[in-house]
Amino acid sequence: MPLIKSNVHTHTTFCDGKNTMEEMVQAAIAAGFDTLGLSFHSYTAFDPSYCIRDYLAYMKEFERLKAKYADKIYLLNGVELDLYGERPSVCDYVIGSVHYLKEDGRYYPVDHSARGFKMLVDRVYAGDCYAAAERFFAEVKELAQNVRPDVFGHFDLITCFNSEGFFSEEDARYKRAALSAAENLSPGSVVEINLGRVFRGTGGMYPSPWLVRELNARGCRFMLSSDAHKCEALGYMFDETCRQLKSLGVRSLVRYKGKELVDIEL
Repeated sequence: MPLIKSNVHTHTTFCDGKNTMEEMVQAAIAAGFDTLGLSFHSYTAFDPSYCIRDYLAYMKEFERLKAKYADKIYLLNGVELDLYGERPSVCDYVIGSVHYLKEDGRYYPVDHSARGFKMLVDRVYAGDCYAAAERFFAEVKELAQNVRPDVFGHFDLITCFNSEGFFSEEDARYKRAALSAAENLSPGSVVEINLGRVFRGTGGMYPSPWLVRELNARGCRFMLSSDAHKCEALGYMFDETCRQLKSLGVRSLVRYKGKELVDIEL
């Protein structure tokens, strides 16, 4: 049984996930979870390719599964709300995320592909990756001020393709931008430890270890997250990551157990 028995960053075929909602629920039960949060991508009119397609059908299926599996697992209805997305009127929790950089009225994705990111930097920021990072973390600050999510999703997603060597996280400009966003979070804010990239084998967790230390020192709390787009990702490397976080000075995590946010000592 995993130490952390829940995941609330979970995508299904109602947005850009690969498995149905019921398949995800069954996989969570098989993994020993007692709680699963289903979090569709909020609707973004400027890019409908990846987000919620049919909210009414989504809610109908959610309610069906919540009743069907009530004796096996508690289901939560959540949303991964993009800074520029539409907030649903009813949900159990909000994961706030930045996926786009807005410049001159246009929206540029930061995580679609390495090639796309390079084109963004070259066309919009004249090849200056650090200017893109500064804009990204300015939007994270805006997320904290205007959205005030329950959980901050993939805090440093701007590093998504940094295995290509676009910029150094040791650079003073990058660190200033990231720390400025970190300092804008209220003490007790919940930041997810996102393992989506780890599962895909394309990099480490979000936030990077150095930034976990900084956020921890500023009184943030952390929630382990699969950012699962397929069943196999649920709970992937959870126990190993708990040990890594403990080595970084993190003493406890928070998680949803039913609707309640509880502390889990590492």
